[in-house]
Amino acid sequence: MAFERFIPPKIVAARPKATIRPSGLVSFDAAAVEAFRLDKSSHAVLFFDKGRKLVGVKPTNNGNEDGALPLSRRRRSVSLKSPYFFDSCAISLPRPQRFDVAYDDRDGMMLISVKSVQRKRGRRPQR
Repeated sequence: MAFERFIPPKIVAARPKATIRPSGLVSFDAAAVEAFRLDKSSHAVLFFDKGRKLVGVKPTNNGNEDGALPLSRRRRSVSLKSPYFFDSCAISLPRPQRFDVAYDDRDGMMLISVKSVQRKRGRRPQR
């Protein structure tokens, strides 16, 4: 009997994901780091679209930019922490949750839809 060559099936690349923890830590997995070149950025700026319930994350290398938060690296993931951002947007997570991450070419930022997250009730902090 002759040998038959084994050719493994092509694996579809993992979709970029972000995990948001109740403490305000946002971690991007290896797929997000690779897809959005987060390993090349030192900081990020956060945005929130109340109408569409989207968190925008814009990578930057300018640590002096208004609102720039430092990015931390661990193995193959990148994270940033901003509990005040989530408080000011009235986003409260009882436990860590994973979200798909998309990219908006027009604004040059990553988008995380938090439509599934219940917003806090009551008074919002004054800006």
